[in-house]
Amino acid sequence: MVKTMRELFHIQNYRLFLLNMTLLGMAVSLTAPFLVIFMTETHGMPTAIYGLFMATVAVGSFMMNTFIGRKSDRMAFDRKYLIIGALMMMIIAFSSYLLIGNVWLLALSYILFASLGAPAMPQLYASARESINAYRSSIAVLANTVLRSMFSFGFLFGPLIGSVLIGIYGFNGLFTGTVIMFILVLGLSFLIRPAEKKVVPQSAVDIKSYEEKIAPNLLRTPALLLPFIAFTMLHVGQWMYLLNMPLYVTKHLGEGERGVGILSSLCAGLEVPFMIFMGMIAGRISSKSLLILGAFLGSLYFMSIGIFNDFTAMVIGQVPLAIFLAVLLGLGISYFQDLLPDFPGYASTLFANAMIIGQLLGNLLGGMASDVVGLEYSFFVSGTFVFIAFILFFFTRSEIRKGEI
Repeated sequence: MVKTMRELFHIQNYRLFLLNMTLLGMAVSLTAPFLVIFMTETHGMPTAIYGLFMATVAVGSFMMNTFIGRKSDRMAFDRKYLIIGALMMMIIAFSSYLLIGNVWLLALSYILFASLGAPAMPQLYASARESINAYRSSIAVLANTVLRSMFSFGFLFGPLIGSVLIGIYGFNGLFTGTVIMFILVLGLSFLIRPAEKKVVPQSAVDIKSYEEKIAPNLLRTPALLLPFIAFTMLHVGQWMYLLNMPLYVTKHLGEGERGVGILSSLCAGLEVPFMIFMGMIAGRISSKSLLILGAFLGSLYFMSIGIFNDFTAMVIGQVPLAIFLAVLLGLGISYFQDLLPDFPGYASTLFANAMIIGQLLGNLLGGMASDVVGLEYSFFVSGTFVFIAFILFFFTRSEIRKGEI
């Protein structure tokens, strides 16, 4: 296994992908736990409206990801230029928090540019998968899992750095730090080299009979649709939790913003070793079995919040939460890429879109749940969605057979 881990560094661009994913994780996590506080307390946006705001971002991101994802595997130019363009949009999106004072213009600007920047993550994964396949596709699950663990490694430091920036420089310092992180990822993305492709000689007959492969339609492919729905349900529960947790910790439990940073960083820190471990055992235990385990632990944690109403219990609960997220985020991308090996861009987009739709519904329902049933009971709703996904995974397949796509 140690030899296999070392072998990952022979993959073209892999060290660069690891660094980019770490910095991207830091960039996203700097603001993730605190954005709801900024918009609701600084700008006075109601929680339900904030949920609608984030849901609109999710809709725009879904549309852009779907459009780019279906086109990206057939484009003539290098995929890294999609990544570069998307990162530029993310820089503009977060700069809006520094430059625009009117809350509605700010929301409009962020929705537009964050949506245009959404393809950065799935295209970065797709670019990595192309390099992995060019080297040896049999280590793809481990390579993807380690790559995703670096994103979580960035989450380990992001909330802590965000807490420090807020404490010293306020929210302007927080958003400035986020923009700087995205600029660093942008600069490094220019260094990505195109994956070396194996050239297979073709005869005149081969060329004449060649038919361009078209990505399958999700709605017409049940073997793809069911796991897509299950993944979406997992993300609904996760995003409901992410929306309500900061307000629950600060307002209901009275722990302050430091408590939010502690929970976010602790979970991210635990995710990293769990993700690497999941990648190592993925060849011995099916991804389906690990997804079932992760969904069960996730639903257990979310429901426990409403039962215990205690910060210490939440700290302890970061262990099952980290396992849940390690499976969801670490194996999810490989799960879809293995289902569609000929379409790495589209497969990565399916994974990203499940998260985006889950984010959309999670923010909408999270805001509604906190207003209707209260913060402390909203986590029962989160747990219910994750438990539904737990049931659905029993009916998914470990692989799609020939003829089903």
